[in-house]
Amino acid sequence: MFNNISIVRTDDDTGVEIERFKVPILYAPKEKYYARLQSDPDLSRELQISLPRMSFEMAGISYDPSRKQNSLLKVGKSGTGGNVNTQYMGVSYDLSFELNIYTRNIDDGTHIVEQILPYFNPDYTPTINPISTMGFLKDTPIILNSVTNNIEHEGNFDAIRFITWTLTFTMKAYYYGPISTPKIIRKIDANIYNDPTLKTGYITRMNLGTGNGSFHLDDLVYQGASQHTSTAYGLVTYWNPVDKILSIGSTQGQFKTNTIIRAATTNAVYNIASFDASALKLANIHIEPSPNTANPGDDYGYDTRITEY
Repeated sequence: MFNNISIVRTDDDTGVEIERFKVPILYAPKEKYYARLQSDPDLSRELQISLPRMSFEMAGISYDPSRKQNSLLKVGKSGTGGNVNTQYMGVSYDLSFELNIYTRNIDDGTHIVEQILPYFNPDYTPTINPISTMGFLKDTPIILNSVTNNIEHEGNFDAIRFITWTLTFTMKAYYYGPISTPKIIRKIDANIYNDPTLKTGYITRMNLGTGNGSFHLDDLVYQGASQHTSTAYGLVTYWNPVDKILSIGSTQGQFKTNTIIRAATTNAVYNIASFDASALKLANIHIEPSPNTANPGDDYGYDTRITEY
């Protein structure tokens, strides 16, 4: 962000530019430059630091709970060979930075600062590509927190002073975990079963004992001596005459073992020996991409097939 800051010096009388140079910037703590400048304030040694220059360092990292997202959210992108790359959403952290400016005179310092301040109001939000493999973009605010300056007056009147400016920033960043390559889902089979613990309004599956006759689909079956005085009734959804297994849907009331059930149309009569507590498949839903050779990122639809039992 601060690589292209330049100092321009002009002639005081004519205003013509006489010098232009770029201000160098390095990653280094402020104390390192202080020690170097104070040990040689006149910069008279052969190995010296030329001013103006800038340095920056990361001052700290802290978790930001206000930007927390659902921990299960993922971002995906189609990869090579028909694979797909997935990654959990980033974890929000605030990164604190300091930018330090070192100059010999106030004019150079303000010249540098005035090239920075207009971009922060109080934040500057570049759009970055945090994970190039995933290919998504992220707005990352960088907030300018404070601007302070300090003029060093140590030494006698002949000593050369130096001026420092300190700008503190907070970057609203995210840290991302590893990228995984899961298998692609080519089809989905979903089975829907009844809940055998429900007694009313759902399918009741029973094992019949002694009796005679047969049941037809959608025939009314009732419990008791007559249809008008029955304590439970429903419609036939399944009948296996070999194993004497009967399933009744849309039930009303509660069927009980060792009671007689009758069919309204066929007049079949049986005794209820027991109830089958196992779940009964009601429907199957099958979904495939269309075409089924489609890869992530392709333009495709779906074929859906629903089978009811």
